[in-house]
Amino acid sequence: MITTVDSQYLRSSGRNVELPFHLFLKTNGFTSNLVCTQMLRIIPGKRLVCAGEWDEKPVVVKIFLSHRNARRHCNREIKGINALKNVGIKTSAFLLQGDLRRDSTPVLVFQRVMPALNIYEVFDQTKTEEKRRELLKRIAVVIAEQHEAGLKQTDLHLGNFLLSDNDIYTIDGDTVDTRQIGTPLPKAKSMKNIGLYFAQFDPNFDHLFSAAFQAYAAKRSWHADKNLFNDLLKEIKFQRKNRKEKYLHKIFRECTAFVCHKSWNSHMVCDRNFYHGEMKKLIADPDSVIDLSKLLKNGNSSTVALVEVNNKVLVIKRYNIKNFMHALKRCPRNTRAWSSWRNTHRLESLGIPTPKPIAFFEKRWGPFRSTSYYISEYIDGTDLYDLIISDKSKEISIEILSKRFGEILKSLADACMSHGDFKATNFIVAGSRLFIIDIEGMREHIFKWSLRRALKRDCKRFMRNWNDMPEVARIFHNQIKKIKL
Repeated sequence: MITTVDSQYLRSSGRNVELPFHLFLKTNGFTSNLVCTQMLRIIPGKRLVCAGEWDEKPVVVKIFLSHRNARRHCNREIKGINALKNVGIKTSAFLLQGDLRRDSTPVLVFQRVMPALNIYEVFDQTKTEEKRRELLKRIAVVIAEQHEAGLKQTDLHLGNFLLSDNDIYTIDGDTVDTRQIGTPLPKAKSMKNIGLYFAQFDPNFDHLFSAAFQAYAAKRSWHADKNLFNDLLKEIKFQRKNRKEKYLHKIFRECTAFVCHKSWNSHMVCDRNFYHGEMKKLIADPDSVIDLSKLLKNGNSSTVALVEVNNKVLVIKRYNIKNFMHALKRCPRNTRAWSSWRNTHRLESLGIPTPKPIAFFEKRWGPFRSTSYYISEYIDGTDLYDLIISDKSKEISIEILSKRFGEILKSLADACMSHGDFKATNFIVAGSRLFIIDIEGMREHIFKWSLRRALKRDCKRFMRNWNDMPEVARIFHNQIKKIKL
C-alpha cells in the first residue's frame, strides 16, 4: 500500500523519507494525484526532488518545504525555466504547478527527460580526450547561448546539465539569474561564470579548455586571443580556490555526501554511501574491530589494520595517544585523523591519486580531542620501494613510474602544498597508477619560499631511498629537475 504524505512528514523525516508515496495537489480547483518513486535530491527541511508518475507520464517533482522561502524559490524556479525556454535553450517541459492539498506547500511537476545521463557520468565514462574535448565544447556553447541571452546560472555546475539523445538540457531554473535577460552578459560577468564552469574539472584536464573556450568565444563573436585565455585561466584558479574552501568546510558537517554525528564525547563523519550495516558497528567500537583484524602496522604512534566492511576491504588507522604528556600536548589540536580526512579531500580535488576517504572518528571531551581513527579504501598494490627492489622490477618501467611521481610533485607544487614524509613506502603502485598515502602531515603554504623549502626537503627525503641504486636515483632526479623547485 502506498502512503499519502504531507509536508509535516516530509520535513520531519529528514533524509529518511520512505518510498514510494502519494501526493495530492490542488491545481485551479482540481485535485491531481502523483506517485513519487525515487529520490533524486534531498535538502532536509527545504526541498525534495523526486522522480515519479503523473497521469501515466514520467515526471520530476519538486517540493518546496521551507516555511520562510518556499514560495519565493518556487516562483524563481518557474521564472528561470520559462526564461530558458523562451530563448530556445532546451530544458525540462513544465507540466503542473500546485499546492499540497492539506497545507498549501508549493509543488512543481516537470516532464522527466528520458533517457538522460548526468554530465558528470558522461565525462567520467568517456575514454578518449577527443570525445571529452567535444563534450566540453558543446556545454560551453550552451553556456554561451545563455550569456548571449542575458541569462546566468549563479550556481553553475555539471549537475545542471543532462545529455539525452545527443541533446544537452539545462535544468534547475532556481539558479538562473534573469535580471539581465534580453541584453548580452558583459564580458567580466561572462568570464567569471564560464570560469566557474571550467573550475569543476580536475586540473589534469586543463589542456582541454582551450578548444572549449574557443567554441564559447565563437558563439559570443569574441576574438579569443592568448591574453583573454590567460585571463580565463586566472579566473579558473580563483574559482577553484573558492570551491576548495567551501568544500573543505562542507566535509566536516552533515550534507548530501556525508553523515555527521557530533557530541560532547565524539565527532564522526562518514561517506553516506558507506554508512550502513557493518560500518555503523565499526564506528561504534573501532578498537574491538582492530583487535580482531589483520594488522599492517602496530606502532606507538599509530596502529593500521585491514578490515572487511560490507564486503569491501578497507584500511583503518588508529592514531594512538602514547602517554599523559602526549595526550596533554595533542588534546587542543586537530587530530591526525581530522588532518588525514581534510588532506585526502584536498588531493582528490586536485586529481592526485590517493585512497578514497571513507570516514574519520575522534574521541573527545568537549573541545579536547583524544584517540582518533581514519578509514580509507584499500589499494591492492605494492609500495614503490619494495616494487623496485623486487624481482618484478624487470617487468616494470621505472621511467613511467618516475613520470607518475613527477606528475604528483608538480600538482602539489602548483597547489602550494608539501607532503612532509616522502618515503618511497608512502607511494603505492597499483596497475598503471601511483597513489600517495600517509598524508596527515601535508601542509598548504602561503609563501613561495616556504613551499620551495618544504618541497626540497620532501625530494631530499625521497632521493635517500635510492642511495644504493644510482641508476634509479638518476631517473627520479631528472623528473625532479623538470619541476624547477
